[in-house]
Amino acid sequence: MKFSVVSSLSITAALMGLSLCNASSLRGKEDDTAAHHRILQNKVGRFLKADIQYENGQARGPEVILSIELEDGIFEVENTGDNGRWAKDLESGIDSIEIGQGATKSGGKINMGGTPPVPRGRNVFDRNLVEEDDSQARSPEQQRMLDELHRQLAVGNKSVLAVRVVHDGSTPSAALSRLDPSYSLAQLAIDVFDEGNTNLVTQYRRCSHDKLNFGRAGTRETNNPTRVTSIANGVVEVKVSTDCSGTCDGVMRNDVNVALQNAFGVSSPNQLADYVMQCHPPGSFGGIAYAYINYWLSIYNDNWCRYTSTQLHEVGHNLGLAHSGEGTAQYADQSGFMGYSYSQLNQQMCFNNAKNWQLGWFSGEVASIGLNDNFIGNLKGQVNYGNGDTTSKVVVKVDDPNSQEAFYVGFNHGILHNINTAEGKNQVTVQTYTGSGYSQSTLLSKMGSGGTFTGVLGSSTVTVTVGTINLTTGLAPVEITYGSVSPPPTPAPTVSESPTNKPTLLPTPAPTV
Repeated sequence: MKFSVVSSLSITAALMGLSLCNASSLRGKEDDTAAHHRILQNKVGRFLKADIQYENGQARGPEVILSIELEDGIFEVENTGDNGRWAKDLESGIDSIEIGQGATKSGGKINMGGTPPVPRGRNVFDRNLVEEDDSQARSPEQQRMLDELHRQLAVGNKSVLAVRVVHDGSTPSAALSRLDPSYSLAQLAIDVFDEGNTNLVTQYRRCSHDKLNFGRAGTRETNNPTRVTSIANGVVEVKVSTDCSGTCDGVMRNDVNVALQNAFGVSSPNQLADYVMQCHPPGSFGGIAYAYINYWLSIYNDNWCRYTSTQLHEVGHNLGLAHSGEGTAQYADQSGFMGYSYSQLNQQMCFNNAKNWQLGWFSGEVASIGLNDNFIGNLKGQVNYGNGDTTSKVVVKVDDPNSQEAFYVGFNHGILHNINTAEGKNQVTVQTYTGSGYSQSTLLSKMGSGGTFTGVLGSSTVTVTVGTINLTTGLAPVEITYGSVSPPPTPAPTVSESPTNKPTLLPTPAPTV
């Protein structure tokens, strides 16, 4: 993800992450046989969040990993003494943090010894947006720049490198089900890039209506063919000797990055492609995949690197998208790819209303209403964007003037590249979402013909009434009202005056003589 507008700094090498809380129980205890290295001087690095995703139906919830990017890799920050509260207001891939003296680094983790990292400022487009106090709120200008950064992530032409990671068996590998992923390098190229399939490349292009186009990383010759193959067809294979006697993805992740750097003479793998997908052998960690928000790296457990939903979900995190929830479950909105992922190939689905608004792909065919306002008209599915009907809207935003919370209303038309949407198919759906950056959306309602929704936004009521949905035309008539909307005044009746009759002229009687 190179930025041509404003700057092309390695903000690409710092744009990706996820939610909050220290990683511990669900990931298991990473192998600690490696030597413990005490940090002898303060180190400042990029703050990153990552979120381990679990397969649909598993009882275990998502786990959030808080990390720092240093010159020698990405390290999970643990034992901070405050249950992750230090990261509450930080933006992954954008803020910097400082690790103090006395912390110990082992494998892929840094043990803080009970002392949290210190926030050290926010940098966007090479500009320090917050210098004196990391806790201060963003100014409108700072928020505008952050919004622009997120929009730039989600448009343009981007390159992708998919890495098949193989363990060479030279060190303990008890945690791995097998030493290599369950598919070949050639199969990986097909599942990520092939135009005849539904995958990362073809589905992002369809869902964005050609606004976001992923392509293969360029061909490059390796300097170390015994460990790293040359890059061809967008894929590469890397052999590592990571100790996998326990959960080992943290160490393996850094080992792979170092191997790529050495084999191709670069200082970071994101110089090989805008986005890098590491496809690990089965068992290196407990979930199915994770990614860093506003960053370039995503990690997959075996076959999950091949499945459409996992690819779009994890790279969605790279683009700054949070999860899509329903009720208290933060993955449960299955109307789009930021909910659960599925172990299937060629799944055709896109994103929910809130994500569609955030991504900014449907300009000219969205609408927004504020307090004491309404929208009366047709919604159309995002699959029909650009069909010439600009009066029908893909998303209507209901905007609270006193907060950053809003409702997003749209029609989830289940045809074409959205035919496999798993919830709310051919229904009008309503999501709530706060802000414009990384924040979870929540599904509030899904309605068929004649359905209604009533919710409270701020201190006023939002009502949505659905007319008769026409799947032939792809239109869903709705009336959306926020607050009190006075009916238009009844015009005064027009009184038509009767024409005045012409006077009747009687003959003047002749004079009497």
